[in-house]
Amino acid sequence: MYRLLVVDDEMIIADGLYEVLSNLPQLELDVYKAYSGDEAVRLFDRTRFDIVLTDIRMPGLDGLQLLDKIRERWPSCRVIFLTGHNEFSYIYSAFQYESVSYLLKTEGYEKVIQMVEQAVMDIETELRAEALLQKAKEQLHTTRELLQKDYIKGILNEQLGVEEIHQKQFDELAIPLRADSPVLIMLGRVNSFASGLTYATKSRQLYRIRLIANQYLSARVAFVDVVNESKDPVWLIQPFQNSSEEDAWGRTLTFMKGNLELIQSACRESLGEVLSFVLDDSPVMWAAAAERFSTLNMLMNYRIGQGCGMLLLDKHMIEQELQASGEGHREKSLVRHAKLGLLADQLEHGQRTEFRTTLLDCAATLADVDSMHHVPAQELYYSIGLVFLSYMNRWHLVETVATQIGLHKLMQPGEHESWQIAFDYFLHVGDMLFNLQSQEEERRARNVITVIQKHVQDHLHDPDEISLIRLAELVYFNPSYLSRLFKQVTGTNLSEYISACRMTRAKRLLENPDVKIQDVAELVGYGTATNFTRSFRKATHMTPQEYRATIFNR
Repeated sequence: MYRLLVVDDEMIIADGLYEVLSNLPQLELDVYKAYSGDEAVRLFDRTRFDIVLTDIRMPGLDGLQLLDKIRERWPSCRVIFLTGHNEFSYIYSAFQYESVSYLLKTEGYEKVIQMVEQAVMDIETELRAEALLQKAKEQLHTTRELLQKDYIKGILNEQLGVEEIHQKQFDELAIPLRADSPVLIMLGRVNSFASGLTYATKSRQLYRIRLIANQYLSARVAFVDVVNESKDPVWLIQPFQNSSEEDAWGRTLTFMKGNLELIQSACRESLGEVLSFVLDDSPVMWAAAAERFSTLNMLMNYRIGQGCGMLLLDKHMIEQELQASGEGHREKSLVRHAKLGLLADQLEHGQRTEFRTTLLDCAATLADVDSMHHVPAQELYYSIGLVFLSYMNRWHLVETVATQIGLHKLMQPGEHESWQIAFDYFLHVGDMLFNLQSQEEERRARNVITVIQKHVQDHLHDPDEISLIRLAELVYFNPSYLSRLFKQVTGTNLSEYISACRMTRAKRLLENPDVKIQDVAELVGYGTATNFTRSFRKATHMTPQEYRATIFNR
């Protein structure tokens, strides 16, 4: 839907054009009118307009001055000048601007409609134009680094499937690594960050640290670096592609070990920051990178002494420490925290299909577990139950669903005979919550539409109060979204609904012989009897007088 504004200080012309252009279903225009340039500017400050049809000669702010205001606010807006003055100086001034055309008032409504149709076609052509595609590519280039970082973090947090890790994606995001080769992971941490530092200060320091580290690394290895949610820098590293495979990884590890102390020293001397590093002792395939990254995080948190300036190069160290303390058989979690976070996000955002898939993936990890006393399985159950409980508590749904889902089972795995039954229960809880989401969305939409319909019924006499801009402001929506929502809920365009309400009210008023046609026109928002008659005839195939006659001749 495109938004069009008619501007003319002659009310009869503005009203006539408004009525004609409001009744072009093939264009689906959202049409407004203004009786002065200043009134038009106030509308420009409220919303975007795609087409403006304006007189040139107007008191106060004339058409050319209005054009300057349009270009300041909505530079892509198409402007059609409508004038009775065939003066070269005005036409010449107007055509100094792009997207401006010119039409004499004497050329009639059909020519106006043709010009508006052409403006709509030009807008749609421009949207598809190669220039916009090229501009989008340039914008993609400027945001590529952000997309690259999100993608890498998605791999490390196990939010991307194996099928999404491939060379084509690496190339599109300019990731200088190979998807078919293993990768070495290094995790850093700034130990010296003071608790009172602002977010901006920490971000600047991290940027400088990455610059220093990357300067040392770029000569001998290919890498990509990101900063995770904990403000820890992470590097994913490979030998250069032309390196000999035979000992490329050995040389890479030696190079990394030799440079990490230099990076630590440089950051301490130039930035005053103390860094710790955990460097993996062997490369890992991309499909297993999330699990290896989780191990490195555990290593980083397994501090020795104060942990400041720590440099760990062997992940077997933690296994040896656990065995020495008699905990060598400690069972690890079946699902990492990132997947549980993904589950919570999918529930929150109403992604039913994706949520079900993630939940089934979690259930698959218990396929070979028979005992309901299996500790990692219980940990997983409690974690997922907490996702549900947190969501229900946040949205005040506990009392609503408690009886229907058997709330006592949510945090009690022992209430189920098997893990299969336990996860069937989780699927049931999820379906119920998603159904409640859908019902609540529909209820909110119906409430909004009810407000809009009542406002229209109460203000049919005032066109400004039932304009799409005003109605959108009433419910705090974007005008285009409100238009789509109204059609989605009612099956009828908002403009059609308003027209139908006007006709219904007009027919009821015409049944009273004491109400003049001009009064009927004003009471239903048409302003003049001429505009009312034109619209009434189009809707009913008879004039208001003819309709009134049929009522009293029955």
